Amino acid sequence: MFDLAFHVNNETKLPYYRQLYWFIRTEIEAGRIAVGTKLPSVRELATSLQISKTTVESAYQQLVAEGYITSTSRTGFFSLPPEETFVRPSRTQTLTAHSGADETATCEIDFHPAHTDTSQFPKTTWRKLFNEVLNNMDDETLQFGNPLGEWGLRQQIAQYLQQSRGVRCTSDQIVIGNGLHSSIQLLWQLLNNDRTMLAMEDPGYTKVRSWFHRLSVPVIPIEVEDDGLSVKGLQESQANLAYVTPSHQFPNGMVMSYTKRKQLLQWASVRNRFILEDDYDGEFRYTEKPIPSLQGLDMNDTVVYIGTFSKSLSSALRMNYMVLPIQLLNRLMDLRLPLEPAVSRILQAVMERFMESGHWETHLRRMRRVYRKKHEVLIESLRAEFGSSIVLKGYGAGLHVSVTLVDHPRKEVELIESAESVGVGVYNFPQSREHTDSYSPTLYLGFGGLTPEQIRDGVHRLRRVWL
Repeated sequence: MFDLAFHVNNETKLPYYRQLYWFIRTEIEAGRIAVGTKLPSVRELATSLQISKTTVESAYQQLVAEGYITSTSRTGFFSLPPEETFVRPSRTQTLTAHSGADETATCEIDFHPAHTDTSQFPKTTWRKLFNEVLNNMDDETLQFGNPLGEWGLRQQIAQYLQQSRGVRCTSDQIVIGNGLHSSIQLLWQLLNNDRTMLAMEDPGYTKVRSWFHRLSVPVIPIEVEDDGLSVKGLQESQANLAYVTPSHQFPNGMVMSYTKRKQLLQWASVRNRFILEDDYDGEFRYTEKPIPSLQGLDMNDTVVYIGTFSKSLSSALRMNYMVLPIQLLNRLMDLRLPLEPAVSRILQAVMERFMESGHWETHLRRMRRVYRKKHEVLIESLRAEFGSSIVLKGYGAGLHVSVTLVDHPRKEVELIESAESVGVGVYNFPQSREHTDSYSPTLYLGFGGLTPEQIRDGVHRLRRVWL
């Protein structure tokens, strides 16, 4: 462990926790905090800097959420190497308990927005298909494959997207990747120029923001309204690339309206602009009517569509897909980038058979039933326990909901800490900009990885410490 040479600047309006967060983040990115370095504990750093533990906790929490540091049970906080900051960590709760002791508490009930129901993975079917692929494997299969992905899988994905998400594409436009980060890296190579500026939803997916920062792309936060990203704010910015999650905004959860989608496409239709549409959990809807994907509405070849198998099948597959506009596909062919297959050919062959034989559609129908039930339990439990003291948003789709405690006197980090004291994990995603509006704390509860019984128990525990 070492001492942080950080000094609080009292002449800026930037909150202390944001100053500390930016200092540690910069030190990690510059390599001045070596990989694997143990950071001071919350108590030690608060005492050393003569600031509150809540300030340190808030900074550490943001660094954990963005993957700059990780927390190890009963050991402490450690800096991550650059390549590991691109992996969303499974969070172990590490904030100080109400007893005042600097303890580490592993959550019994973790409402992590990224968790899914791993018990539903079709192990028997997957094992059978995997064995079939191995038994029929020839010498050619053991060679390097198409760097854009295996042709058969790309055909299956194109067919699925056309039928279920309204995406208009051919197999040629699909690129298989090993996660959102790999897709962004490729996209950056296709768009790379000094004039690229990215507009992002605020609040939004912090990983994407950090990845573009590492690529030296300026990121402009754009306010999120009730029906999605503010088009007015986007138009007033200098951005020529926009990252959006229209099917289920992350993290607030609203579905972008049809009108706003058309306005966004109009923005992109001039001056060689592009939209990056991240449809990370578009398979799961409960109360919202289906709205065509942005890509399906696009008549000007401006939308890059990205989907994943992580939410619906398993994040362990590390497999996603990107649909490139024709103009970017042509640019990819012209540049002749030195690409290598991002995902094992064997794994792609298994996924191709899984989709071709109808198992994919069967699995999706089952998961929709499973998640619908959990979704209903969470909404009913929250309303029964909290009544009018909370406002729920973004619960018509996806695997998490937004919970705002109306005029609550405590801050989000304090509510997270109190939840941890009863073995419950909840999460917040702070906005990039500071707002002076009246404050009501907002927290995010995922339900994918919990049983209905755990959901009810977890919400009951939250009521005990929040009201």
